[in-house]
Amino acid sequence: MLQKIFIQDFAIISENTIQFGPGFTAITGETGAGKSILLHAIRLICGEKANASMIRLNAEKAVIEATFNITHNTKAKNILDRLEIDIEDELIIRRELLKSGKSRARVNDAVVNLVALQELSETLIQMHGQSEQVLLRDIRTHEQMLDDYCMNHELLENYKTLYNEWSQKKQAAENLKKRATELAIQKDFLKFQFQELSNAKLKLGEEESLEELTSSASKGEVERRFLEDMSRILESENGLLDQLRSFSSKLKQLANRLPQYEINFQTYEALQEPLESFFKDFESIKPDTEISPRELESANTRLAFLQQLKRKYKTDIASLINLKSTREKELSSIENLDSDMKEFQKQISELENQLLVLAKELSTKRHDKAKILDLAVETILHELGMPGARFKTEIQNTPLHSTGIDQVEFLMAPNIGEGEKSLKRAVSGGELSRVLLAFKTVLAELDTTPLLIFDEVDSGISGEVGNKIGEALQKLGKHHQILSITHLHQVASLAQNQLAVKKEEIENRTYSKIFNLDYQGRLLELSRMLGDEHSQTVQEHVKQLLEAAQ
Repeated sequence: MLQKIFIQDFAIISENTIQFGPGFTAITGETGAGKSILLHAIRLICGEKANASMIRLNAEKAVIEATFNITHNTKAKNILDRLEIDIEDELIIRRELLKSGKSRARVNDAVVNLVALQELSETLIQMHGQSEQVLLRDIRTHEQMLDDYCMNHELLENYKTLYNEWSQKKQAAENLKKRATELAIQKDFLKFQFQELSNAKLKLGEEESLEELTSSASKGEVERRFLEDMSRILESENGLLDQLRSFSSKLKQLANRLPQYEINFQTYEALQEPLESFFKDFESIKPDTEISPRELESANTRLAFLQQLKRKYKTDIASLINLKSTREKELSSIENLDSDMKEFQKQISELENQLLVLAKELSTKRHDKAKILDLAVETILHELGMPGARFKTEIQNTPLHSTGIDQVEFLMAPNIGEGEKSLKRAVSGGELSRVLLAFKTVLAELDTTPLLIFDEVDSGISGEVGNKIGEALQKLGKHHQILSITHLHQVASLAQNQLAVKKEEIENRTYSKIFNLDYQGRLLELSRMLGDEHSQTVQEHVKQLLEAAQ
């Protein structure tokens, strides 16, 4: 139950604390006084996005704080427990709107995001206004309302879980079928690539090894050619060795004949021994690597093949090896697709059979309860000033969908002699307001939301019908806390409590204030609604209305 709301610097409300009581509370005031501001503040408490334009002029921030009693609200306590927020019987939700455009939300002093706040508020408040009446014209909401009446929530949740699994299986089967078609078209191409890459017998590091081998062979060839050339210089006929031996002989003969050359001969002899040792060692030198021409040709041919393959596939050897593995798996999957498809179809068929069982159970409950719902809504509509109205729930069979095999639509004939028509065409705004109120009255004992808020549910009606609307809200107040904005004195007089919203100008500033009315305050406010708050006659009439309401 909502106990109080504190509002500060919000729109034209400077500072206001509003206390709320149990049962039905009417909210009244002249047009433009600020009633919608109160509802806007409550919507912010429910997690609606904030707007800095709602901050009062010259204020730094706006504050809205609501206090709830959740002693018996198990759903709210479960959410608080999951959010790891201290659980007490008193729940305080606080929203702060900053001039920067940002806002803060706290629950029992713990910071929460708007998603968590919205989830929590759903266990506390339901707001019904023009938007909810518009939704009632939307056929997609009718099945949900019927299921609420049938208390199909657990059965529907089980069905939806199974339906999602069935849908996913069908989508997976469709994807598999599409993949199979694509692979079948590409099968020859995949087979060709796999065969070509298999025949290539690719190995990681092979290309590097071959390049190293050919590089080594190239260096060995240079070495061999130089050694052979130098060997010919040394050992060929009239080569360097023969020339040196001839030189040595001539120098010796010259030294024998001319003693002054003896020193030259001795110097040469000293050089001759190391030279001969060098030449002897040089003759034993052989190239480090000996690669046969056939081996080198094979390596070059293999390298050329690998380069050609890389250019063809525009990738490296490692990726080609991976591609071969991929093609092998794809070819294997083509072979297994038939068996996979059969397994999918088997699973889909089993799930569909289970779905049909649950869908038929849902449909049976809807058909059985629809007649009871129709009678209950129709009875309340008669009480709300529509004595000739007939209400009917039409249920048509459909293929399996996310909520069963039914399409539900509410039909109504507002007057005697008219056939039932869709709510989107058959009723006026005022009539639709009464249909919405009738539904909430019928669902009152099933609905566990503590606070229901109605925004001008009596719009477009007057007179005796207003009394009926007030009585319906009064009855709802036995099961819920009710807040209803109204312009009808007939409705307001039947409320257990009454709030008045008033606007005034003080020193060129506009202020809106919300008051809890005592008996005398209600007497004056209801008299104002009747046209003259100072008229004794009017006040006497209001006293009679209040006494009758009690």
